[in-house]
Amino acid sequence: MSNVMFIKPALETDATWEMVRTSSYLGIWYLASLLKEKGHNVMYLDEVVRNGGLGRSVLFQTKLKGSELSRYQIDISLEDYRKEKNRFFEQNTPGEFTKKYTAFKGDEIVRTIARTGNSLEDTLRKVEAFSPDYVGVPLIASTNYRTAVMLGKSIKKSFPGVKMIYGGQHISACWEDFLKENDWVDHLITGDAIAVIDSLVKGEISDRVIHGEFQSMKQFPLLDYSIIADTHYPIDQAYSYPSFGRKSTDFMFSKGCFRKCDFCVAGSQKGNYTSYLDWDLIDEQFKVFKESGIEEIIVQDDAFIYKKDNLLKKLGLLNKYGFYWQITGGFDFETLNTSVTDLLVDFNKTSSGKLTGLYMPFNPRSWNKGKSATGTMVNRYENNFECMKRLREEADVYVFTSDILGTPEHTAEIVENDMEIHKQMIKDGYLDAALTLSATMLPGTSWFNANKHNVVNVHDYSGYSLFATHHRTKNIPDPSKIEELVVKRTKELNSIQDTYNWQTAFPNSVWPYKG
Repeated sequence: MSNVMFIKPALETDATWEMVRTSSYLGIWYLASLLKEKGHNVMYLDEVVRNGGLGRSVLFQTKLKGSELSRYQIDISLEDYRKEKNRFFEQNTPGEFTKKYTAFKGDEIVRTIARTGNSLEDTLRKVEAFSPDYVGVPLIASTNYRTAVMLGKSIKKSFPGVKMIYGGQHISACWEDFLKENDWVDHLITGDAIAVIDSLVKGEISDRVIHGEFQSMKQFPLLDYSIIADTHYPIDQAYSYPSFGRKSTDFMFSKGCFRKCDFCVAGSQKGNYTSYLDWDLIDEQFKVFKESGIEEIIVQDDAFIYKKDNLLKKLGLLNKYGFYWQITGGFDFETLNTSVTDLLVDFNKTSSGKLTGLYMPFNPRSWNKGKSATGTMVNRYENNFECMKRLREEADVYVFTSDILGTPEHTAEIVENDMEIHKQMIKDGYLDAALTLSATMLPGTSWFNANKHNVVNVHDYSGYSLFATHHRTKNIPDPSKIEELVVKRTKELNSIQDTYNWQTAFPNSVWPYKG
């Protein structure tokens, strides 16, 4: 049997445009649980959260020109930088703000980067103490490329005998380029690693590149809560509606998605379909969570209400264990109807637990390209909007949406139109908030494949984010104009809604609960 360590790297985020958002990585938690079940000695390190990592942010300024990156540390705290930046945001016009803070300076991309988490030296001490045979690093999103690579290089240099394994979204999309750039890596796993990881760490597979492909959830074990128990994830989550003092955990009833959205990795994965965990296994998992003190489930499914029968089973299990729950993965707006709403309202009126928060994005679809996504959905799904109001008024659910600015077909006029629609929906009681996101041409998606030429610099990894702009469009050729639209929309919506750190880098409120 092997010693296997999984390490979630520190985060590097654009301190101007993005907040620090963190959660457990379900992928490596599942892998660690499987290997422990198989008899291997495993350890999971979340270097953003472990040992007070969330309070350890260091700021750098980076300058990217072509493929050459320079970086130097800035002598200011993240807290002070945010205060200064947000004060300027409040007191100046969107144009003035963008002129000062834009990332696009001539032929360079200049960003203020916050590195949040434990130092490499601290991580290396944990690696040395555990003495792993294998270290798995999830490159779950292209935006965290640099810290994931720096971490792996440091481990390999300090402990040459350790076998380094990389997986995640970026690896699945760009494994050939990644291997060329990082020839010290021992193994890459594309797709789902769950069906191959045990054979790899037992030495039964020696391939450098392993294609895990799409795996159904029958391959997935129970999540072993003891693996993450010592990480001490904060009660006030930095990525979701708050639990107000209730101990929570992420969970997915299903993986995959029945939609094929151009911007989404899940919908673009080869072989993708919606696959559910076995219901008895979910029951057993909820029992484990309950025994571990979990009171709230943060649901990350991409297809939560795909089938009404499955929804009934989910609600039954959530009610059985009295869990509070919320959805941050995205509640499919088109499938929200009166019968689904009746079920959710009844749950909140009769169950000891409650549905507390509901993220319902009005995403662009194939049928409304080049148009206002929200505007077309308002016209096509009028009854669904009434259901949203019922959830707010009858079930006391916090309902919020978002708009993706700078999609390939967007014009400034479409962005302005969506903004006005969202403002009216908030005023009329359909929504609590409408967040502002910047379109991301994420490797592995149809958007990236068709619009890679519109990414200003493909090496601008910190720009591959839902909040930082990294691209132009045919109709908006100046990327700083997209940034300006982000600022304008945020300012105008902030005038009629409350926003918080986990929602935006320009919050205007704080949660009443602090713990």
